[in-house]
Amino acid sequence: MGRVFARLRDAINEQFGQSMVELALLLPILVFGLIGAADLARAFALQLAIQNGARAGAEAYAINFTPTRALAIQRAVDEMSRTPGMDVNNPSLNVDAWALQADGATACLQPPTVATPCFVTVSIQYTFHTLVPWPLIPNTANFDRSTTMRTFY
Repeated sequence: MGRVFARLRDAINEQFGQSMVELALLLPILVFGLIGAADLARAFALQLAIQNGARAGAEAYAINFTPTRALAIQRAVDEMSRTPGMDVNNPSLNVDAWALQADGATACLQPPTVATPCFVTVSIQYTFHTLVPWPLIPNTANFDRSTTMRTFY
């Protein structure tokens, strides 16, 4: 009977050792997969923040909530700053706003008319950097978003 228990104990120890080796081999792959998924989720969240910032700035400028270009830009930056992880002081962040007629070159008349509508545009460029410099994969992505809306005032 003692021999049976000894063989059973040896078999359990061998299986435990095999499990430890398998875990040691797979753990780095799992960790890199989790970090990669976190980077991808971060990129998606920042892309949405930039899109929402462009929309918020253009909307505020179009309805005359922010009557100046500088206030429209600040509204876009404020909207983006609400997203965790978004660094609005990042030098790669470039926000611009302008108001032009339908031809895209002529300044708006005040007040705009049906014949000469005015369109406001807020454009945002941002360079995303991954948390980890991945080999064989690009470590940066350029997010460019702009929103154009017709004025309502």
